[in-house]
Amino acid sequence: MRTKTPQYSEKMLEAAGRLFGTRRFHEVRMEDVASEAEVSKGTLYRYFRDKNEMYLALLARASRQFVGELQDRAAVPRTARGRLVAMVEAIIEFFDSQPHLFDLIQRAEIRRELGEAFPWQEARDVTLRLAQEVFEQGQDEGEFVIRQPELAALMLLGGLRAVIRFGPPRHAGLARDLVNDFLEGAAGRSNGDGR
Repeated sequence: MRTKTPQYSEKMLEAAGRLFGTRRFHEVRMEDVASEAEVSKGTLYRYFRDKNEMYLALLARASRQFVGELQDRAAVPRTARGRLVAMVEAIIEFFDSQPHLFDLIQRAEIRRELGEAFPWQEARDVTLRLAQEVFEQGQDEGEFVIRQPELAALMLLGGLRAVIRFGPPRHAGLARDLVNDFLEGAAGRSNGDGR
């Protein structure tokens, strides 16, 4: 019996990601993934027992990639605002590069209620913790004050999800604009006459 190699597994997950990016979960068949990966169905089944196992592996892989990218990007800027912009930019770019990911996460959330694993939980936990740390840094350094960091992190990330799914066309500086509006208030300051 041949041993499993990481290159084959990656090749099949890449193929599955491309297919999930263009079709709904129930429309993707194992034979489609085998064909896209240019491997036999037998080889595919040696690595993944069924489509659900492959899907969970794909989501776990995406979670690891996301966490690594987010931590790397947020570590570069020195200021809290700069770190927040880097985080927002990393999140938007990651999900834009993998448009199928939200649907996979949503499906996993539903399956979690049935007792199945939820491989995206680490990514969610790291993102919330990192946002809270940046908010606390901003307060410690006198850059800005976030009264409820945990709630603010949930609001920021929920708003980002909407921007990514339904938001405006991307432009240079989008992440900066989003962070500025979030920290300073989207309405801005009123001059007192209703304008």
